[in-house]
Amino acid sequence: MTPDGPFGPDSPWTVLGATADALRGAMSHFPTGVTVVTSGRGERAEGMTANAVISVSLDPLLFLVSVHVDARLNSRIREENAFAVNLLADDQEGLSRLFSSPERSSGLPAVNSLGGGYGTVDAPLAAGAIAAIECELQEIYPAGDHALFLGVVVEVRTGDTRKGPLVFHEGGYPTLKAGPKPEETGAFMDSVRGFDARASRFRDRRR
Repeated sequence: MTPDGPFGPDSPWTVLGATADALRGAMSHFPTGVTVVTSGRGERAEGMTANAVISVSLDPLLFLVSVHVDARLNSRIREENAFAVNLLADDQEGLSRLFSSPERSSGLPAVNSLGGGYGTVDAPLAAGAIAAIECELQEIYPAGDHALFLGVVVEVRTGDTRKGPLVFHEGGYPTLKAGPKPEETGAFMDSVRGFDARASRFRDRRR
């Protein structure tokens, strides 16, 4: 590429290098949903705010969470072989902040703060959450300073889906403004979460 090309002196890009701060800063501009991942019952209960979660597969139903190796939740998921992912609603910022604190409670105080009892895999549920996805642990993949926990989904629960999701962006919790539905815009969607109706029409046209 020539110096005056897209990556030359007039490029709109700011090159930060490959550092933890650079990656953290870049990802701060990527809005994500917010969850509280839980595992364990009673005095063994642990919960942690997390946004590194992903729906991996529909056949079979697989879900993945990324947890720091030093987090208390890491060892608890390994011991319990199960976890639940509570998808927080837009009125649960306080719960997100509570379970992101290094001083967050474990055991029964954590269960009481979540307030939703226990699910199928005996992990605490968050009352008022939009949904909860319960998983039995299938595989653990080491990933640098994190571990990736891949679970088989054994139960999906929905709460008040009229609420909006809690979103994290640039260090805060912005309020989403309702817009057109994907089927109205033809916007691309990941096939695990749904697929673009427009793309479906293109596929049918090619047949």
